[in-house]
Amino acid sequence: MKKYAFWALLAVFLVFAGASWAEQTAPAGKPAGQGMQKVPSGKTLALIRHANPMPNLMMTVMRHQAELGLSEEQKKALMDWHKQMHPQMLKMVKMVADLEQQIHDAALAGASGAVLQDLAMQLFNVRGAIIKQKLACRNNMARVLGMEKMKKVIELYRKDQAAASRQPTGV
Repeated sequence: MKKYAFWALLAVFLVFAGASWAEQTAPAGKPAGQGMQKVPSGKTLALIRHANPMPNLMMTVMRHQAELGLSEEQKKALMDWHKQMHPQMLKMVKMVADLEQQIHDAALAGASGAVLQDLAMQLFNVRGAIIKQKLACRNNMARVLGMEKMKKVIELYRKDQAAASRQPTGV
């Protein structure tokens, strides 16, 4: 029974991951303002969105820093965090893409269930690490910005998501 539950969970995961991939390839939107890096675009952004189920609040802050009224101190604190953590995030995002490809290829090559389960567990562990890092990012952001600005970030994030969902996807 445990074996069937695992495969059912994996099937549901892959269905949602595939649907998410198609939905997440929209353009990044406005470039960032002065003092902070630009929002990632193209394939990198699509991979980040695919691998990361958490809201990407840092991109919202980059897009709307003037509207948020960030101080230089806040910008510096957020960029220091970003510079330290972003390379790790990109590494994990690449690991997700690589593991998904390995699962795909192994399944087509007739790999045993044990091999596929091992790869799937590696994939779930990397995604768990991504969620953990994004949670730490959100908590750091709230500490740096304070509750009022953090509420505004979430409001702007939701507006951006609503606007993006109304844009045609080109499909």
